[in-house]
Amino acid sequence: MIDALMPSQTRSLRNLVVRQRTEAASAPAQVPLPAPAPVAVAASAAPAAPANTTPGEAPSLALAIQFEPNSSRVRPASGAVLGSLVAAMQSPELKASRFIIEGHADGRGAAEHNLRLSQERADEVRLYLVALGVHPSRLRAVGKGASAPVRPGEPAAAENRRVRVVTVE
Repeated sequence: MIDALMPSQTRSLRNLVVRQRTEAASAPAQVPLPAPAPVAVAASAAPAAPANTTPGEAPSLALAIQFEPNSSRVRPASGAVLGSLVAAMQSPELKASRFIIEGHADGRGAAEHNLRLSQERADEVRLYLVALGVHPSRLRAVGKGASAPVRPGEPAAAENRRVRVVTVE
């Protein structure tokens, strides 16, 4: 995850999938969640979509963050992925970087509704990251609606509902 978000032109790791390891000794450190938080860290992680692969674009990583249907509430199953993202953002390699948290929606529903929902989801992920220790000045939330689908031929595809983290150099 760190390599995918590194602001460098020589990154070699471009297609990253985040998975929790099954061996206790190799499991990533769990980031504790503050007690009054709206979501809980779960035992399983949702996979990440491939990182951006277009030369010249800012480093980014699309995460499969799960939300309640038609809601900005993060499902507990996404806690481990968000915990891993916080750990990457707090690493020495990324500690000075800033990020844009983009919320994306599928093409179902009215464009205005999708834009509002994607902004609310990006805001919710930003709040989660701040609650786990990322300084708020390093994060900006932006809703994109259904304007940039991963699968344009299938507007309702689940892959179009995602959160993308973009490194700002």
